[in-house]
Amino acid sequence: MAAAVGALAVSFALAPPAAADPSYDTGGSAADVINNLQAEGYLVQINWTNGFDVKPLNICWVTGVNNPGNFKPGGPVAATVYVDVQCPNHEW
Repeated sequence: MAAAVGALAVSFALAPPAAADPSYDTGGSAADVINNLQAEGYLVQINWTNGFDVKPLNICWVTGVNNPGNFKPGGPVAATVYVDVQCPNHEW
């Protein structure tokens, strides 16, 4: 039993670190974030968090980027990411 536990501990110690999902700067406008993701090769779909909005994306912001997976930007197949976008509730 102790040998099995020791072998398990060694296998975890020798395992390569897991690659983390890419992180995206959601700071800037929704337009900036979406343009950056598209420039990296992603197909972008918008999830309007407060219902469909006709306001320009440059006055909206991103609250999350979903489903980046293990896609390598610039690869042969584009991956779709879903961007959660929220816009102000008032008119400018």
